[in-house]
Amino acid sequence: MDSEAFTLWLADMKSAGLARSDAKCAGLLGVSANSVLAMKQRGTDRRTALACRALLHRLEPYPG
Repeated sequence: MDSEAFTLWLADMKSAGLARSDAKCAGLLGVSANSVLAMKQRGTDRRTALACRALLHRLEPYPG
């Protein structure tokens, strides 16, 4: 996921009412607010991109 797509994901999360801030999105991803700043600049890896999609679609973690 490139930086532009990640920034759009942040906006989509806020628009959907799933997060009010970038810091909340960071918490949902299990990363620091500084990590979100870095992703806004450099983009993300595939694992984080998949996690972003799962969060936006309100998927729960895999049980176990």
